[in-house]
Amino acid sequence: MKRIVVFIGLLCCVGATYARDAIKVLDIGVMGLASHDLFQWNGRTQQNVENGRLDLSTIFDYQDGQRIAQGGNPKNISNAPVYTITQTLVSFYNGKKQSLLLSGHFRDEQAHSIARKETVKFFIGMVKTSYPRFTGKEFPTMAQNGQVTNEEQAVMRALHDVLPGTIEVIRGFDSQPFSVTDYKYAMTFLSSAELSQPIKMFDGKYDPAYLDVLIPSRGGLQKINLKEQDQAFIETHTDYKLEQMLDELKRYGQQQSHQQYLPSLIDATSFGYHLQALFSKGLCKYNTDGSTNEWMLDVVECN
Repeated sequence: MKRIVVFIGLLCCVGATYARDAIKVLDIGVMGLASHDLFQWNGRTQQNVENGRLDLSTIFDYQDGQRIAQGGNPKNISNAPVYTITQTLVSFYNGKKQSLLLSGHFRDEQAHSIARKETVKFFIGMVKTSYPRFTGKEFPTMAQNGQVTNEEQAVMRALHDVLPGTIEVIRGFDSQPFSVTDYKYAMTFLSSAELSQPIKMFDGKYDPAYLDVLIPSRGGLQKINLKEQDQAFIETHTDYKLEQMLDELKRYGQQQSHQQYLPSLIDATSFGYHLQALFSKGLCKYNTDGSTNEWMLDVVECN
């Protein structure tokens, strides 16, 4: 419960600010988890196996809901910012569910259903707060039906440009550098002060830490180059070129420092509109087959 209080306190402090605020470590966690919730690429089938909705299926439906306590998809514990947001949501869900069960008025499945809906609502509130800082544009108010496209996935991959390799953590009285890419510290729960840290603006370059990442695998540690992985996806499955996208992001980042009237990332790049479409689809209360998604808010019109 303490985790929830800390996070809500942070939202109260930063939630009313918008486009010109610096991107924060918090936003990396929120937008990272959102991307996991919207798409999960299956390299074998070459398909997205997520449902394209911000319904937290990445936590609640992964392996038929058997890993909720662990945060669902293992990707959700891949780094400290995403882990912190994931565990905040799991704690929020557990608190809601236990309160309902203790009331004596609800069976387990009823308590789960109500608690998940409340957690989805809480999560979408987080995304609404982070999206404007991340993009310079307010969160979509209209939902859009349809499947997530490869172009939308590609844009989220290109935005890895902004990921920090290190942040500062405060333990006791000391502030010290913390490697975001070090798998040994991926399950570190960050404080509100640590989440509030501003990070660099888009500059057209991946932090060097992401060019040489070690991740645990069944065969031992595996070395990956995130930029190469992103480039392979983008240039295989879309007509975009990663270097051209990074050049546009660099120009966008420079504009944020040198112009009085600032365009949003959505409007300043040739690919930004895909990002707006992606999150509009994420709000839709219908699944792509036309059925109703029982976890989504029924207050946003979806066409």
